[in-house]
Amino acid sequence: MSYSIPDTVTTKGPFQPMRFEATVEECIVTHGEIPKDLAGGIYRTGPCWKRPTKQGTAPLLAMDGMVQGLVFDNGRADFRNRWVRTPKYVLEDKYARGMFDYSDGGFGDYRDYGYGEVVRTPENAHTPQGTSSINIFPFAGELVVSGELGGPPQIIDPITLETKGIVPWAPALSKGPHEVVCFGDGTFCAHPKWDEDTGILYGWSYSDTAPYVSMKYVHPDGTVESRDLWDAPYNTVAHDIWLTPEWVVMPFQPFIIDLQRNSKGYAVFGWEPELPITIALIPRHNLQGEIRWIQTDLPAQYVMHTMTANVKGDQLILDAPIFNKPPFPMEQDFNEGDQAALFFSNAASYLGRWTVNLTTGDTKAERLSELPSEICKVDQRFYGKRHRYGFQIGGQPKKHGMRMDSLIRNDVDKVTEQVYQIRGEGELAAVLEASFAPRTTDAPEGDGYIIVPVSWWNERRGEFQIFDTDDITAGPICKIELPFHMGWTPHGHWMDFRQKTIQPSRGTSALTI
Repeated sequence: MSYSIPDTVTTKGPFQPMRFEATVEECIVTHGEIPKDLAGGIYRTGPCWKRPTKQGTAPLLAMDGMVQGLVFDNGRADFRNRWVRTPKYVLEDKYARGMFDYSDGGFGDYRDYGYGEVVRTPENAHTPQGTSSINIFPFAGELVVSGELGGPPQIIDPITLETKGIVPWAPALSKGPHEVVCFGDGTFCAHPKWDEDTGILYGWSYSDTAPYVSMKYVHPDGTVESRDLWDAPYNTVAHDIWLTPEWVVMPFQPFIIDLQRNSKGYAVFGWEPELPITIALIPRHNLQGEIRWIQTDLPAQYVMHTMTANVKGDQLILDAPIFNKPPFPMEQDFNEGDQAALFFSNAASYLGRWTVNLTTGDTKAERLSELPSEICKVDQRFYGKRHRYGFQIGGQPKKHGMRMDSLIRNDVDKVTEQVYQIRGEGELAAVLEASFAPRTTDAPEGDGYIIVPVSWWNERRGEFQIFDTDDITAGPICKIELPFHMGWTPHGHWMDFRQKTIQPSRGTSALTI
């Protein structure tokens, strides 16, 4: 069947769909040169409109996932993008039409997300509705792509971007807000963290009914440790965590998910600022051990993405961009029939700090920067270890939100920042989340390259800019161009292809993997 691209905020501007699969070998370098010591890939995923839903609409989170990969080797870069062939994608490809009708797919306004309940038919009765469009990350030598809700993660080949199938540990996952429709129909979070030394992946599933969170520690051999958090205070959107040497630090914030809200005429997401921010300190090394729950007196705030976590004495220091309210349109600010711009047009965040006194449980919040910023990354080799550096995309205040136009390098020890503006005033582009690649596998924390995808959607071209972390203010050392519009992607990670030597314990030999 043939369709017109719908005239909606989810398909306009930077969200214009990239509906084709492409392979670009030996990408053109328009400035500088690719560092020859880079060997690996930067991978990203995002929702891409392929066809209307069964209702004829285009909710962003009901769109199929599309993975992008830029792979480096000896000064060369190759680009690919491929659809994530989830069970939903395969079903709709078979019938050549949308097969799902969503409880939040027919409002025709800001409430349409595509995360609600679906009407089950004989054709889709046993097909998960998930799209694997939120994040992609390396695990156990492969890539895992996750949609957070609606279905299990998929495995992606790091070279061909072929979908290899559902992760083999899917049967150990817990259900999300939706009822399970087949064996292995669990969910997995968007922002797990991992230990580069042990390979353990620290993740979770979350739901709008108790137990609101189920922790999942996934080992490289596929073994999954699980624990339902029956003491969790409420149905928070458990989108991200911090990781310290001892704990998974999970914030319960008053941004909530409740599928029953759809039946009352509301979006699945809600903002209930009267709920207290509660911080869970979940043991990393003994999942069944005691969890410490800290009910804070922090003001109503929202951390969508975490940055650095450090423990100094009895102080737990949690750094992240902090919003005064979530950057999602909700009934407090919008009316029935309103279309709403997405994400950072709705609210601004600023790098801030939550400090928790581990002795008394007292907490405080402070702002560390006057520059709006978000979508932060760190050197992922140091997840769960001490972090000094973070990298963000930021810019300028703009009406109710912020204009994302710059790369930022933060030093959280000195509370300083370097800034480089990527797009100028009046230029139309989406400066997307960066990824860090170390200079060598044993380089010090934060020493290497920052790779920034830029979608110059008005000019119908894509670009990757590479910065040296020694001084990002010097500008990119390399620009790689794609001869077409690059679709919007919220998240991704670097996967290193270089060998890593693990330093031996006393009495053992070094191991190269």
